[in-house]
Amino acid sequence: MDEKTLLDDLGEIIAIKSVYSEPADGAPYGEGCRQALQWFVDKARSYGLKAENMDNYCAYAEYGEGKECIGVLAHLDVVPAGNGWATDPFKMVEEGGKVYGRGVGDDKGSVVVCLHALKELKDKGAKLARRVRLIVGADEERGSSCIRYYLEHGGEVPVMSFVPDSEFPVINSEKGIAHIRLDFKDEALAKNVIRIDGAACRNAVPDRSTFTVAEGSPLYAALEKATDDVFRRAPAAERIVTMGARPEDFGIQKKRDGIQIVAEGTAEHASTPEKGDNALWKTLGFLSAYNGVIGSKFIDVIYDTLCTPLAAQKLGIYVDDEKSGDLTMCMSVADMVGDTLSLIIDFRLPLGVTAQSVASALENGTGCKAAVLDYHENLYVDENSPLVTALLNVYRGITGDTTPPLKTGGGTYARELPNAVAFGCTPVDLDINMHRADENFPVAQLFKNYEIYSAAMKALADMRL
Repeated sequence: MDEKTLLDDLGEIIAIKSVYSEPADGAPYGEGCRQALQWFVDKARSYGLKAENMDNYCAYAEYGEGKECIGVLAHLDVVPAGNGWATDPFKMVEEGGKVYGRGVGDDKGSVVVCLHALKELKDKGAKLARRVRLIVGADEERGSSCIRYYLEHGGEVPVMSFVPDSEFPVINSEKGIAHIRLDFKDEALAKNVIRIDGAACRNAVPDRSTFTVAEGSPLYAALEKATDDVFRRAPAAERIVTMGARPEDFGIQKKRDGIQIVAEGTAEHASTPEKGDNALWKTLGFLSAYNGVIGSKFIDVIYDTLCTPLAAQKLGIYVDDEKSGDLTMCMSVADMVGDTLSLIIDFRLPLGVTAQSVASALENGTGCKAAVLDYHENLYVDENSPLVTALLNVYRGITGDTTPPLKTGGGTYARELPNAVAFGCTPVDLDINMHRADENFPVAQLFKNYEIYSAAMKALADMRL
């Protein structure tokens, strides 16, 4: 392994801002994602590997001979940078034994490590019973349409696969994922508020939420002084205290078309919302505090029912399953069009819970209209299966860690293919600030992953089924 070249390659791909953007001709997920896929193909070919770009939806690099292949699936798209970074999120920085940048852990670091592991197989002329195919997509963060495109357009289905986009040792259970939009038409709210926003993507706790109060509205009159003092006076101060926030979490300023209020929180992956601080909850809490002025018939019930860690219990949908874990929910995206406010909630569902049952509970609990935007069913692979056993043996042989297989609320490409599981890329106790500011990854763990993934590729390629 050439450690310097590996880190140089990682720095190059971090510098490509592969966040989903407006589709264009030849760029179905935006120009940044197109550039990232082409970088991968060009780099793989420069290392002497067979590589193909599949219409800028996905790409693959391959080594070996044989009728069958094993798959390694990773992604090059990243979530938006968000706020609060100490460094430029799209310029990799190495400091204190770690690399920093959006994607160093999720999931560009794994792409580069696995590409170099594939290069090593080629350089050493490894004789394998199956080909090893590294498949990379560019739409994982929005639901994995890239891998479905791969399958629908002639992409070979591996006999077994691993996905280096979660935790070690092996994830054999992934919760179902549902994104459900809650719509409510509220003329009283629309007379007072022009815009409301939340997270930039569905699978993140929003670290900032803003709303604009319409000039000349009753709420504008109540806030007309537009100074920070409003957060220390009733009714805002009382609400801020009861929801465990601080006046410093809010800001206010006059704009050309009204007064803008900003609520600050802490970003987190939607699968673990309890680790974040939801700024959209703060926005809705503030508006609820002023509902005596606004006169909305929905804001109070939305805030009281959904803006709490006990929301699932209040809706009567909470389940904690031994095989797949507990139900979680994260209010993420907000959008206001005319007199209709839409809220998107990310649900991670245990076995036996359906998206439609959750949508029905939302409607019954709030009186609003709920629509399932997308739904990905649970993944469960028996821990004694040949695939899980083989990966556990590789991991335990290298690390000595005997942790049993894990369940997760995160969703990976594993659920898109048969006989696939997530395998790494972090030990269970390593926090890399995934989907948060200052995402980072220990350099030593990158190099350890190289050793693990090289061994796993060989083991699966030669394993008897």
